[in-house]
Amino acid sequence: MGVEELGAVCDVSLLADRGDFEDAWRLLDGGELCLPSATYGWLARDKLISVRDTAACYSLVSQLVRDGELLVVYLPELLDEISRRLLFEIDHKVPLTDIRAIMLAAHLGLPLLTLEEEPVKSLREHVGARTLWHEDIRADRRELEQVVEMYRELTADVGYYLSQRLDKEEVFDGLVEKLGKRENRSQPAPKSSNQTREDSCELSFECLAWDLTPILCDYLEQHVLHLDVVQELCERSLLLVASPK
Repeated sequence: MGVEELGAVCDVSLLADRGDFEDAWRLLDGGELCLPSATYGWLARDKLISVRDTAACYSLVSQLVRDGELLVVYLPELLDEISRRLLFEIDHKVPLTDIRAIMLAAHLGLPLLTLEEEPVKSLREHVGARTLWHEDIRADRRELEQVVEMYRELTADVGYYLSQRLDKEEVFDGLVEKLGKRENRSQPAPKSSNQTREDSCELSFECLAWDLTPILCDYLEQHVLHLDVVQELCERSLLLVASPK
């Protein structure tokens, strides 16, 4: 991954206020911010949407798109189908807007950038998401790239592990136990008292596994997808969420 490809998927919490959006963009050191095309299409139709009591206006979002500050990215049809199936299975307890943003982030291998705790909290409560590691970093390109690279490398391991064991019981629990022990990346080492404020942590990253195995098992059992496609889908079970520290 080149530095120029660094960016994040934009949670709706960044779209209510231009100042919040620009602050987030600066934290990424100029990296691209993306939005699922389905969310943008909903905005274009209704002009105002509310997700988790956060209101986003088409006038602001469309201006960000016209100015090239926000990219509208297509979420592949199969991933959108999985998003809708997941929404149905959890009885709409997580907004579809959140699920699509998370799925797009996993698809692109980029973090989901959010100002709120609710997306991660909802995944834990309703989709069985588990934290594998978290790390706080300074918001500069070098450290951002290192965290995202580590996440992308781990997704390949997750995809292989799950695809080879989807027919086994409690495969997701086994994945969490295996990777949790392997990564063991909790809080960073304490900083010395003489470090300047500019060296303080500005972004908090959390790597989570969310349980898509029931849906993927169904695809496999019905023989509607090749095993290599299922393995790619298994890689989407790993998420990287970033928020201002």
